[in-house]
Amino acid sequence: MAKFPLGIQVYTVREELKKDFKATMIALAAMGYQGVELGGDFGGMEPAQLAAFLASLGLAVPGIHGSTADISNPHSRLYDYVAATSAPYVSTSRDRDVETNWDKTVDEIRAAAEAAKSKGVQFTYHNHMLEFKKFGGKYALDILFERTDPKTVQAEMDTYWIKRGGEDPVAYIRKYKGRVPEIHLKDMDPADQFFTEVGNGNMDLPGIYKAAEYVGTKWIIVEQDRWKRPPMDSARISIDNLKKAGLA
Repeated sequence: MAKFPLGIQVYTVREELKKDFKATMIALAAMGYQGVELGGDFGGMEPAQLAAFLASLGLAVPGIHGSTADISNPHSRLYDYVAATSAPYVSTSRDRDVETNWDKTVDEIRAAAEAAKSKGVQFTYHNHMLEFKKFGGKYALDILFERTDPKTVQAEMDTYWIKRGGEDPVAYIRKYKGRVPEIHLKDMDPADQFFTEVGNGNMDLPGIYKAAEYVGTKWIIVEQDRWKRPPMDSARISIDNLKKAGLA
């Protein structure tokens, strides 16, 4: 089974970053993570300074999350960090807009993706659960992908939210071959459907990795939104479980 570069979405350890950004990054690198997906918190550093610091730890930046407005603006500060860190992807999510005006949102996402393209960066859309609401028998997420160019709007599939949305993550990922460069690997406790460490829940990890290989995924990115233990412990448990499974 193919192995992929393993990153972590820093939202997982957001409270620790606020306390000590640099120490947290050093600890993540020591755990064995190969990349950090950024989003909003740049440790108070200028783009070049942040890029040099992460490079000194051997940490790549597979992507940066931002608002649709920031991604749509080619002069946004976000793109300074993208350029400095050589991040190949910018991502956003608009799940709350499913309940309001999804048609308008799709147009705004398309525009953001075009702006990212103009900056030489690949746009990916990150799903949550609400995108699995149906309109005319189709999921909002499927409508988004149908109405946009596969080369311009790609996907950052989130395994937990696909499952919460009522779909099988393995089958849903495989559905979009060539369009899923990033996967957010997030696990679910079957007892209460709460977030848990990767490998401690009910996700079919071998199946997800095989699906990732099939669709051409470039990065697997661990994320855990909430925790029942200290988040740095959760981050360590996730990567240790993947190592034990031969997946990292």
